Amino acid sequence: MAVAAPSTSGTSHSTDPSKPSSGAAVPFREIIPDPDHPRIAGIANHDALSWCESRRQIAATAWLINRLEKKHLEKPYKGFTVDGKVQEGIYNYAEDEGAPTEEVVEKVEALLNMLSEEAKTQVNCGGVEDDDFRLWSNPELYVNPGGSLAI
Repeated sequence: MAVAAPSTSGTSHSTDPSKPSSGAAVPFREIIPDPDHPRIAGIANHDALSWCESRRQIAATAWLINRLEKKHLEKPYKGFTVDGKVQEGIYNYAEDEGAPTEEVVEKVEALLNMLSEEAKTQVNCGGVEDDDFRLWSNPELYVNPGGSLAI
């Protein structure tokens, strides 16, 4: 059973795996708060990591950010869940969705060949069962950088 995005999320999704398109139903810039909005006031004075650190100074957000540290991951990895019960078969993809997979693999291999061994460890989060992958996220603003980065 897949969990659909809330109708108010601003995102529209296709439930047909042969048509894996999703797109914003609301233009991105319309949902960005003004720089003086209380939740992001002062953000212009930070980079992504220092903004995260500044949020750790606020009790309510610090609790969540700190909860997302590696030491708090539940062990062992069992799968994806929204309610504690692992749901099998959530992702059913068509055999060929039309993505330029071979080209992407070539580009990734070219990038990895340019990186030092240390840099490679910083960009590779491993498999879904690896702690670094489990902590990784890609929001506009970091809550927790996850991966191999440390604050």
